Amino acid sequence: MVNLKENLFELDVLTGTNNWDLGKFLETATNKLGSWGSLFVILLGTICVIYAVYQIVTGLMSHGKKQTNWFIAITLLLVGGAISAPGGYKLITDIAGGGKKTIEDLGTGAVMLFEYSKFYFFK
Repeated sequence: MVNLKENLFELDVLTGTNNWDLGKFLETATNKLGSWGSLFVILLGTICVIYAVYQIVTGLMSHGKKQTNWFIAITLLLVGGAISAPGGYKLITDIAGGGKKTIEDLGTGAVMLFEYSKFYFFK
């Protein structure tokens, strides 16, 4: 019987005294996935920087014998450096938020353009 009480006490300590609900679970899962996504973006940025440096170094060392796309190499270096910084995930979410706002603005602008066209083109 003591063993059962100890196991139940350990279960309460692990679960937080049975205060589990779906909202807290989803909030915690969202936060955890966001932090994993941030780490993944930093990893991708680091890989981009490493590959860009490799392309630049091999392009310079080949004395023109190796074909190097300098635009891609420099773009990879800049973008990879931007997203490999600790604020890289925030940069991407800010860009996505700006895109959302632009799409919403274009959507309302297109509706207004349609309204104005009724008066000017269909008299």
